[in-house]
Amino acid sequence: MSGKVFRLDGAQADAVNPQETVWLSASAGTGKTQVLSARVLRLLLERDVSPSQVLCLTFTKAGAAEMAVRINEVLANWVRMKSDALARDLQAIGADIGPETQARARTLFTRVLDCPGGGLRIDTIHAFSQWLLSAFPGEAGLTPGTRAMEDRDRELLARQVLAEMLTDAEQQNDRALLGAMADFSLRKGPEAVEAWLMQCANARDAWIGKGAWMPPMRSRVNQLLGMPSDADETWVAGLCSDDSFDVAAVRQCHAILAAWDSKTGRDGAESITAWLGLSPQDRVSAIGSFYGTILNKDGTPKQLANIAKRDPHYPDAIDRVIASVTSVAEAHTLLTLAAWLTPALELGYAFAMRWDEAKAREGYIDFDDQIRRAADLLNRADMGAWIRYKLDRRFDHILVDEAQDTNAAQWDIINALTGDFFAGAGQHDDRMRTLFVVGDYKQAIFRFQGTSPENFRAARERVREQLAGAFENAGSTRGATDVRTLQDLGLGRSFRTAQPVLEFVDAAIAQIGVERFGLQDAPEPHRGEARQGLVVQWPVIGGKSEDDDSDSLPPDSEDEGAEAWLSKPDRQLADRIATQVRHWMDTGFPLVKGESSGARRAGPGDVMVLVRKRKELAGLIVARLHARGVPVAGVDRLRLGAPLGVKDAMAALRFAAQPLDDLNLANLLVSPLIGWSQQDLLDFAFRPRGVKLWQHLRKSREGLPAATVGQLNELLSRADYETPQAMLHWVLTGPWNGRRKLVARLGREVNDPLDELINATFAYASVHPPSLAGFIQWFDAGDGELKREAGGSSGMVRVMTVHGSKGLQAPIVILADAAGNPDASPVRGLALEEPIPGGGGRLIPLPALSRQEKAGPLIQAELAAAKAEREEHWRLLYVAMTRAEEALFIAGSLGVREKAPAPESWYAQLTPLFDDDTSDDPVWGSCRTWGGLVDFPEPTESLAAPEPVAATIALPDWCQRPVAAEPRPPRPLAPSSAGDDASPDPPSPAGLREDAARRGVLIHRLLERLPELRPADRGRAAEAWLGRQASDLDTVAREEIVRAAITVLEVPEWT
Repeated sequence: MSGKVFRLDGAQADAVNPQETVWLSASAGTGKTQVLSARVLRLLLERDVSPSQVLCLTFTKAGAAEMAVRINEVLANWVRMKSDALARDLQAIGADIGPETQARARTLFTRVLDCPGGGLRIDTIHAFSQWLLSAFPGEAGLTPGTRAMEDRDRELLARQVLAEMLTDAEQQNDRALLGAMADFSLRKGPEAVEAWLMQCANARDAWIGKGAWMPPMRSRVNQLLGMPSDADETWVAGLCSDDSFDVAAVRQCHAILAAWDSKTGRDGAESITAWLGLSPQDRVSAIGSFYGTILNKDGTPKQLANIAKRDPHYPDAIDRVIASVTSVAEAHTLLTLAAWLTPALELGYAFAMRWDEAKAREGYIDFDDQIRRAADLLNRADMGAWIRYKLDRRFDHILVDEAQDTNAAQWDIINALTGDFFAGAGQHDDRMRTLFVVGDYKQAIFRFQGTSPENFRAARERVREQLAGAFENAGSTRGATDVRTLQDLGLGRSFRTAQPVLEFVDAAIAQIGVERFGLQDAPEPHRGEARQGLVVQWPVIGGKSEDDDSDSLPPDSEDEGAEAWLSKPDRQLADRIATQVRHWMDTGFPLVKGESSGARRAGPGDVMVLVRKRKELAGLIVARLHARGVPVAGVDRLRLGAPLGVKDAMAALRFAAQPLDDLNLANLLVSPLIGWSQQDLLDFAFRPRGVKLWQHLRKSREGLPAATVGQLNELLSRADYETPQAMLHWVLTGPWNGRRKLVARLGREVNDPLDELINATFAYASVHPPSLAGFIQWFDAGDGELKREAGGSSGMVRVMTVHGSKGLQAPIVILADAAGNPDASPVRGLALEEPIPGGGGRLIPLPALSRQEKAGPLIQAELAAAKAEREEHWRLLYVAMTRAEEALFIAGSLGVREKAPAPESWYAQLTPLFDDDTSDDPVWGSCRTWGGLVDFPEPTESLAAPEPVAATIALPDWCQRPVAAEPRPPRPLAPSSAGDDASPDPPSPAGLREDAARRGVLIHRLLERLPELRPADRGRAAEAWLGRQASDLDTVAREEIVRAAITVLEVPEWT
């Protein structure tokens, strides 16, 4: 942005009024960050506002950093800006342009730097909570040395707590706990046990507080499932008694069936007779006899049409029987579920209590704890008022970004901070106090973090009610004109996306249905940039038409290869996408919007590939792009232990710790670090039974094995005395040249995971003794996540999930898995809400249940959760489509058993928007389009296809060499001098210094651009780029700069 201030119009200008409390609904790409920044600037320009009184809460660290950079750059520019230019900036954001305001604007940069903490408080909600707890640690109940819990710490501590709980249970002969553990493991599997226990540990509200759950829980479980608190087998049997069961309807059906002279009638009548003759207890066990005789297996009446012809009263009678049978079957299912759910919840409660104790003992606080403790701190009856008073003296203006992604617990913090803004002393003092909230309910896609459009709407209504209450109070005290109302504004014009793409987005919303997005009202039509745009739907990969398309896979992707376990359609899709991007790079894809507002051709950094979920497809696309020489940044988030480069480096460390591990040594030998081929390993590894591979290798005296023994012995010699970080450093940068080999094999994207692995060794050493075996055990115990910052393209294709793309954009966006079936995955995070007296509810966690285990309230809860997930599925599509600036491409692959895209997939719902006519496509065969790229101006810049250079007349070499500088005579020797003369050489003239600085800048920019090109293309591309960027330099100077840059790139140790 470089400190540029953009003019605000309409709702934008109204929203930045520092006197008003504003709720701003901003669609994607409408410049909400610019509005937020302008709002902060307007607040700072107010006479009675100090920078320390402003608090900005954002959803991500990247968003907080972006806002801070924007504001600080503007303030820095204002310090020495000319008066007329400063007036234009102030006028653009609607501020006064008088001398007093300008003088204040010039001091803001210094005042912001002088704030406590060194600047404006622009934080994520978690960072603010952490700051709040550090400011009041005693009041928050934190012990000295408490630190934030990382993912690996969580996994390690969870296993430790589980081990301690089981050990104590065995020593104390706690049969109930051990039995619950064994029963749950048998029902759901061993891996599900840890997941369930952590689910219970995270459901802290169920176990702590007024009316919390604690053993024994059976009566509360019964009530939660909709049964009487004392429900047991006797209660279910009572439902089968003649007084409860509709026996009259059963007998009526019996009479009708008995009168029907057919096998079906006789069998049905005999089954009913047998069931009626049983006791109520036995009737429960035999309730299944109705299915297959008078009812089908799905519970519908059997032979209904035929029997209804004989007796029209039969449909009513059988419906009453079905109601009674269903009621008994449901009660029996719920009672069976309660029998094992109760000990499972009691097991989860025991773990949750130990989990909290372990975190306190180890001095850990996780992200959920930070939010909860901060909210509790602000709302405590004995301390909250004093803390809020202290903060009231600090924060008078609160701005909340991405409000739709703020969950209920986070809103508790914001409500506590703003609760006194419009009531009590906060209402009646003379200070101006405002709240500014911006968000878009169409982009609420973090349901798994507890967010929803309902939270957004409920918070808005709460603020509106607070202001209305303040209005009523003011009417009886000081006059209603002193109280401001909530300004509910909206931004609909996108500065990001071309109008044709936004028209497609509007058509998609109308096609799918507003209510299916979870929206109460239809959003206003989008207004975008008046430039051309394109939406393309490529043919779906898979199905019968694709099964025989063997030519679509490259030679290295045959079924017997390493990727055979991946589905063939996914491999074909990844290959097609990579081929398409390579085609764009080779032939050029025209873009209208460029850095110089001129047409240009797309480069790798202009392409973003989005996937719905972080599965194998994303990594496969990265691999295919890399194989075709397309610069690619790698997936946006991955497990630290997953990248091949990390596995290879860890294989070296594992060998140093345990050389007799045959599998690990085999992995190391065929890794780039050693360089054996698979055939080399197969040829060598045959040996007598019982002989370890390392023992067999050490006996080698010649050839490749002998050389390898020397390498491995050098590694082993360091294992006893070097720290893990030193060992890893030696493997990567020592004689093995490990990093260079890994980059050559796996691409430059391997650097980030390797750097994170080095950081992991230092993180381990900071809290543990430096032991190689200990580090390996620590590393294997957990699997930390590597998050790649993807804010800038850096000249590379970005591959990420739609969730990860939030807040980002790209000229070209590819929806890679738009044909994915949302019904393929079960509903996540099923829970039942227990009403709390006085209002509200408490969520009780539930494990994953099979279809046969669900009945009654569980089915209703699942339907509600499925509806919420489906609404988020469509909102996720909206976010994905609005990442595109100029071109949106829709692709997908089918599952093994699918013949067409699932009806609820993005692909299927978007298909009707396209015409039936198809266009030829060189990569996909055909495609369907919306909009178009026609009448484009000739691009002014082309990275993919540089213009041919005209032949030049050859000049003598001496004509192209600059005149050498006058030789400077050496300084006279001074043998008696005590040392070197400390006086410096005379400074270079100003002109020479400027030329040298410019030369250095040009070389550095070439070093940023050239590494991604093939070595053979670097010289020509560098000359073409210099010809555009430094056309005033003569040919000799440009050639020297090119040689200097390429010389650096040709040094292996530096690349």
